[in-house]
Amino acid sequence: MCQIRSIILIAMTVFLLSCQQADVDTHETRFMMGTLVSFTVTHADKTLAKKAIRKAAEEMQRVESIFTIYGDQPNDIKAFNQSPINTGIHFTPEISKLLKTALMIERQSLGSFNPKLALLNKLWGFSQTIAVEHPPSQQAIEKYLHGTQRCLQQQAKQWFRSTSNCQLDFGAIAKGYAIDRGIAVLRQYDIQNAMINAGGDMRLIGKHGSKDWRIGIRDPRHKDEIIATLSLHGDVSIVTSGDYERYFMYQGQRYHHILEPKTGWVSRHSQSTTVIAANAMLADAWSTALFVAGKKGIKLAEKYGLQALIIDSEGHQYTTKDMPINLLSKP
Repeated sequence: MCQIRSIILIAMTVFLLSCQQADVDTHETRFMMGTLVSFTVTHADKTLAKKAIRKAAEEMQRVESIFTIYGDQPNDIKAFNQSPINTGIHFTPEISKLLKTALMIERQSLGSFNPKLALLNKLWGFSQTIAVEHPPSQQAIEKYLHGTQRCLQQQAKQWFRSTSNCQLDFGAIAKGYAIDRGIAVLRQYDIQNAMINAGGDMRLIGKHGSKDWRIGIRDPRHKDEIIATLSLHGDVSIVTSGDYERYFMYQGQRYHHILEPKTGWVSRHSQSTTVIAANAMLADAWSTALFVAGKKGIKLAEKYGLQALIIDSEGHQYTTKDMPINLLSKP
């Protein structure tokens, strides 16, 4: 009798497994944070996947509205940037946490990252609707760069700025944070396999069906070519920053949106950097910092437990020792 019952139970199990639907991809693309954001969810229930993507996108748009310094909608960051000097401003725990992380990376990167350059970034105009055609003057750069180094402090849960030029811009870290929040929402809907890609900033979880996620790294000087590939699974954040996304040519020189915080001019040490970190927020900020640092950034990456590929201004490739990357070509 026990043997018969065992056979029946096994047969029922096989029948139930055979009735399960196979996982399928659900794709959606939306424009937010100044770029195209693509969602890929691998799940058997497409209705659930679509709802999860919608809620994740809503969360990412919430983050964007909190941290953007552009547009007419008021927020705490814009209010702080217009606040009187040496006047305490209380930020929400969410904003304070991201600001503390940004300031930590500024210190760790030896100044290659600076979240207090809002005026300088607006001066260059890469995030404006009108296309930029020429660089600003040295006089204008010096004017807006002055007083942006050690100009911010926190006392009794309030934040103070000591100069009028000390204005926050989370553009090099908030996109990564928004991706992290999007992934968190997907997980609330029991999504185990997914990827969010926001214009080169991405975080993936699980696998792409039975296979790893395959990521291609663009050749910074040949837009239709791939210079390296990665095969990843689990919970991985990877961000690429390059001088080819937002730029203009002027008198034979390339001027792009990644600025050198110490000079106010565009950074000339790299063509692109790719960083793998514990989350998209860190990968986002460090990809900018290492771009500015150039090939010397490899030591910084290894010091702080990051995996990185840096392509310098001459196209030479440098990687950390443990970077899980397949380089397709070397100059």
